[in-house]
Amino acid sequence: MKKTVFMMMGLALLSPPGQAAKLDKANVAKDSKFVMHLDFDAIRTSKLGSTVIKQAREEEGEERIEAMMEIIGFDPFTALKGMTMSGNGEEENGLIVLKHAADTKKVVSFIKLDEEYRPTEYKERTIHSVGQAGERGYISFVNKSTAVIAPSRELARDGINLVNGKGTAKKLPGPIGEISKKAKAPFMMGYADLDGLEDVIEDPTVNDMAREAMMIVGESGDDLVMSVQVVAQSVETAEHMQNMVNGLIGFAALGQEDNPELKDLLKALKVSRKESTITVDFKMAVEKILEAVDPALEDLDLDIDIDLGAKDKDEDKDE
Repeated sequence: MKKTVFMMMGLALLSPPGQAAKLDKANVAKDSKFVMHLDFDAIRTSKLGSTVIKQAREEEGEERIEAMMEIIGFDPFTALKGMTMSGNGEEENGLIVLKHAADTKKVVSFIKLDEEYRPTEYKERTIHSVGQAGERGYISFVNKSTAVIAPSRELARDGINLVNGKGTAKKLPGPIGEISKKAKAPFMMGYADLDGLEDVIEDPTVNDMAREAMMIVGESGDDLVMSVQVVAQSVETAEHMQNMVNGLIGFAALGQEDNPELKDLLKALKVSRKESTITVDFKMAVEKILEAVDPALEDLDLDIDIDLGAKDKDEDKDE
């Protein structure tokens, strides 16, 4: 089940544009210690995302894509809109709220093919479960556009209640709403209350140094924008972390005279501090990033711009 879910999410990146599925506090439980949100529609309509997707489609081929559609029982290119994952920090406590436009009857028919399929009822909703003991996955289609995915039946029930308006967060955790403003079109953002996740963080050094962490990735105009903020345990710790990050960036830049693309990427990183909060910002034109990563992708980006330009001219003629 887990493999199927992630496979569908990956294929969803090939979808055409739709209404962006933004982060909504209604999809976050009130006791959440971490939140991760992916806006698939925003990824697909971004300059970087559309370029990478075009290459992926060409590499996979339409025949393989159509074969995958036959296997999962619905069109992954239009089905998934957004995903919000949250949890309270306990082991195996992670709930996914998935916004979609899939034909749920076909999806359920596909799920029922699993030999270990078991359905249970909860508040007029069916919780579908598949997989071996100890590795079972649970999914329920709460309404036409929303599904919940969980590692246990109890969490699936909580997810159904959440979608129905019970137990939702009064506001988004931490300052995630503020950091989201750094990109005009954010497509990935996350927040973690590191103090609240102490029991599941394996490295104690993380908790010794930081209290909170948040991040955002998106686009503003022609630029890719990324920002990471970490709230340290103290001002002194924040100073140490700032110096450490600057040192790592400087070390990485050494000996890169023959690699100007990497030097440009490193120069685009800006580290700042305000009291105990460290911020690492990155901003660079998407075209420069594509050129640095893979020249073939930049060529694809140029092709997309040309195609869009031709389309605009055709529309002008029609008018």
